[in-house]
Amino acid sequence: MNKLVFLALGFLIASALYANLLLLYLPTSCKTAPEPSQTAVPQLPNSSFSPIERVVPVVAVDTATKQGIVGNLTLRLIPGNSNVLVDTNPFVDTDLQYSCSLAITVAKLKTKNYAPNYDFVISFNVPSQVVGGDSAGAATTIAAISTLTGRRLKPSVMVTGTINGDGSIGRVGGILEKAEAAAKAGYKQFLVPEGQAKITYYERVVEPEDLGFGFIFFNRKYVPKTIDLRKVAKEEWGLDVKEVSTIDDVIKYMLE
Repeated sequence: MNKLVFLALGFLIASALYANLLLLYLPTSCKTAPEPSQTAVPQLPNSSFSPIERVVPVVAVDTATKQGIVGNLTLRLIPGNSNVLVDTNPFVDTDLQYSCSLAITVAKLKTKNYAPNYDFVISFNVPSQVVGGDSAGAATTIAAISTLTGRRLKPSVMVTGTINGDGSIGRVGGILEKAEAAAKAGYKQFLVPEGQAKITYYERVVEPEDLGFGFIFFNRKYVPKTIDLRKVAKEEWGLDVKEVSTIDDVIKYMLE
């Protein structure tokens, strides 16, 4: 019996020595469990919080039909960490994603409201499988300014134009097609980048030339012509076209 007790004690002592030796050769990270993080977890708002949402019209030119198409951009301000999140359904190309991020930055600088505890969620509802380009930059910026200031958007005004880091509005293509689409959609005022109310296009002209002896040669050429969109839009569609050069101009026309 004493022999069994002696053997048991010897086994326990040997086990303890082996465990201590094993700890000496284990990596430091394996010896102890990591300490729980002491970083405070931000508290989410209660379930009664309602996201701030703005919907602005956007206009593009369909690459297949060459016709203007009108859709909507929805911007939602939700609790977060100052991220800009772009819904990619329909597919949104990288130019447009960058334009959205720049638009939010310009809006924050303009309003001096950096909204560090909120995310900006942007989605597009456009009759197209792919949404591209940066011509919705001005519209995105004015939507963000509206959410950050609480000022409402005027429902009858639409803008097209890119946004630059200094708040200026950049040029876009398809102005004539976009203006016609805006008018057909019921909008009363259409804002375009400065200098784009006058449109130069090339008209095909065929001029006959008599070569004698019954031979006639038809000369075909393209002649540049300029139209004033402000005049044409007013007369043809009842649409008031205004030029804007900065986001301040857009604020003046689009926010109540």
